[in-house]
Amino acid sequence: MSKALILLAAVLTALTVTGTAAATAPTRETNVKSLSFVDDETCAFPIAVTVERIRTTTTFENGDQLRHVQLIVTSSANGKTWTDRDAYNVFIAAASPGTWTIVGEFTHTRLVGAGTIFLESGRIAYDVESDTITDLRPGPHGTGSDPDVYSAAVCAALAP
Repeated sequence: MSKALILLAAVLTALTVTGTAAATAPTRETNVKSLSFVDDETCAFPIAVTVERIRTTTTFENGDQLRHVQLIVTSSANGKTWTDRDAYNVFIAAASPGTWTIVGEFTHTRLVGAGTIFLESGRIAYDVESDTITDLRPGPHGTGSDPDVYSAAVCAALAP
């Protein structure tokens, strides 16, 4: 083998090793929160509420973040249970941290014995500074998008 070919192989090997070593692996952090309380304001009767949230944040070398969120809210009253299971990803670009892109199921509500009551999913943009949400592809939303209508549906479903 010629000296030039050996030198070229050595340089390419060194560059490959350097390129791999220079990349920084993303960091990952998981945060779990749980809480229980009695909601005595939404309906004319008290509701036992349990909230469980798991959020895994992955931060990339350039500062971009991906937050995967799993949220389960269980509401019970009068022997009936209402469950809202949400799973979504939040993308936060380091270059524009004030605008978040959120993709997934934001409201996926089930009533035990009745199945899925409503589902709201898709892609939305959240502006942190103005605290506003923009639906990038508006469509039918059902009761999940209006808090007053949603609360009325919870109360009707859990009523004695």
